[in-house]
Amino acid sequence: MLSNVHWIEDLTYSVENFSETGNLLEVLGRLHDLDAARAAYEACRAKYPKRLLFLCQGGRTLRRSDRDVSEVRTL
Repeated sequence: MLSNVHWIEDLTYSVENFSETGNLLEVLGRLHDLDAARAAYEACRAKYPKRLLFLCQGGRTLRRSDRDVSEVRTL
């Protein structure tokens, strides 16, 4: 029996790759869980050490690869 079930994913967190001029180049991952998002961000930092990576929650930046953790303000 087939049903018309539509899945809406709540993928709040994302790991994003930006250019040096601030343009979004690609989204490397979207995740629901903060712990998984942090692990994915750290894995991407290890794999792409020269890229400008952001860990975001919606429009909020949680981490930036070009800054120390203490430099990024979170609310």
